[in-house]
Formats: sequence, C-alpha cells, structure tokens
Amino acid sequence: MVKVSIGVPVYNVAEYLPQCFDSIIKQTFTDFEVIIVDDGSTDNSFSICQEYVAKDSRFKLIHQENKGLAGARNTIIKNVKTEFITWVDSDDWIEENYLKLLVDTQAKTDADMVTMGHKGYEDGKFYIANYADMFSKYENSEGAISAKYMIEDLIRFNLMLSGYWGGIDRTSIYKGVFCKEGYNHEDISSRHKLYLRANKIVAIPDMMYVYRGRSGSITGQKLGTYKKAKEILDTFIMAYNEIIYIAELANFNVDMYYKVVLDMLNSDAWYIWKVNDEDKDALAKYMEDYLKRIKLKFKRINYL
Repeated sequence: MVKVSIGVPVYNVAEYLPQCFDSIIKQTFTDFEVIIVDDGSTDNSFSICQEYVAKDSRFKLIHQENKGLAGARNTIIKNVKTEFITWVDSDDWIEENYLKLLVDTQAKTDADMVTMGHKGYEDGKFYIANYADMFSKYENSEGAISAKYMIEDLIRFNLMLSGYWGGIDRTSIYKGVFCKEGYNHEDISSRHKLYLRANKIVAIPDMMYVYRGRSGSITGQKLGTYKKAKEILDTFIMAYNEIIYIAELANFNVDMYYKVVLDMLNSDAWYIWKVNDEDKDALAKYMEDYLKRIKLKFKRINYL
C-alpha cells in the first residue's frame, strides 16, 4: 500500500490543471496516489484528468454530479485507504520537495498534522509572508501549535493556515469527520474537528505550496446580489457559531473566540465590496442587526 493519498477536487479549472498535475508528478517523494474527483465540470477539465490517469498509474479519477467543493472533498475522504492524506487544490501547484519535507517532518515529530507556509500568486506576482516569525509566537517548546490557536486561525488568519491544502494529515483523524456541504468555505465548518483530534500539530515555515488567487475562485468571486451575499454570510455565521460551541466544549477561552468573531464580522472589507452597489446598504443593515444580537449574547456570557 502506498503511504500518502493526494486529494485533488476539480471543477472547471482546465486552464490550470496541467500545471497542478505536472507539479505532483515531479515530486521527489514518489510513494503516493492521486485521488481526483471531477465535480461535474462543464469545461475540458474531465478530459484533462483522463489524460493524466492514462499516463500515470498513480492517478485515480472519480466523476460525479456537481456537489460543490465540500462534496468533492467528502468523496475523496471516503476513498482514502492510505496512512496519510494531503490536499492540492486544482488551480494551485506544489514545488518538487513539498511532499518529501512534509513526510520527513511527520516522521521526525510523530505529529498527526504537519502544515507549512505558502506562497501567494496572482496576476504574475508572488506574495511571500514571514512564517518563521508568525509561527514562533504560537509554538510551544516542542515546536507544536495548540488546537486552540489553529481553531482561532480559521476566523482570524493570524497564521494563515486555515485551508485543507498545504499540509499532511494522518488519515485516522478523519474517521467520522466530513465537510459540511452547502458551505462556501468548508474549511471553516469542519477543519476544527481535526485539530481537536490531533495528538500534535506541527507547522514549518517553508513555502512550497503555491496558492493561486483568481477572480473565478470561490474566495475571489463577486457575490453580486443581496440574496446571494446573505446566503454566504449565513453559512459563515453558522460556522462561527459551531466553532464557538466546540471551543466551549474543549474548555477554551470562549471570550477570546467571541472577540475574534466580532472583529471579523465588524470588518466590511471582506463582503460589502463584493456586492452590487444597490444592495450594499441592505447587506450592511443585515450585518448590523446580527452583530447586535451576538454582542448581546457576548455580554451575557461575560456577566455570568
């Protein structure tokens, strides 16, 4: 049995797929399989996937009707039989020693989760952060980062490690854990459960994963109408509420999580600018009403 499964969800990314798949083939660590799920693509993505399956026996392809990114991830999780799983989004790519460094670090630390920094890429430019300084603020004496900081990062992005991609996980911690379908950012709604199950989470500052920013991606798309924006905001709110609930069960500082959520939702930069001008006021009013409710709940907790 191979050691690592690489999960690649695919949907309408024909322009970027060859670079993604070629970067996987070029890995210096070779004991892996690639599980591709084509999530009902309407462009040439499925044909490109078939081409790579034909020329590399490590590539496995599953085609399904469109279920969204969470649905594609769930199909991959159901089909993983290896000891470890890693994720590469189909419009991103990885450098040649990416897998080797993750596998070697896992073997050295015996961590259930190993993650690393990433480079951003957009409009022909790379964007690089100082991960060494960021991680040093949160690592303990063993070089590990606690679950509470990783969960906080899902909504604050201090560490910029919130995605499924960019690391390697022991497959056993996924048992019974699936992504919530219908959420726009499935990492926010499910990743925290894995953090709580992990015996150790190690982050390394190397940046061998390249995250592509583009207007057509889930994070880059314009929300358009008030109705669409409200639906997406509601999924964020539901995910934030669940994170707070899980944090409370884990005996974390719930006050801190409420403050993080309030800070996040008070900032309109991440949603208002993506909405049509005629709907901005209505969306701002909806958000204002929600913030009043969550602030009231936060005050009640502080008075207990």
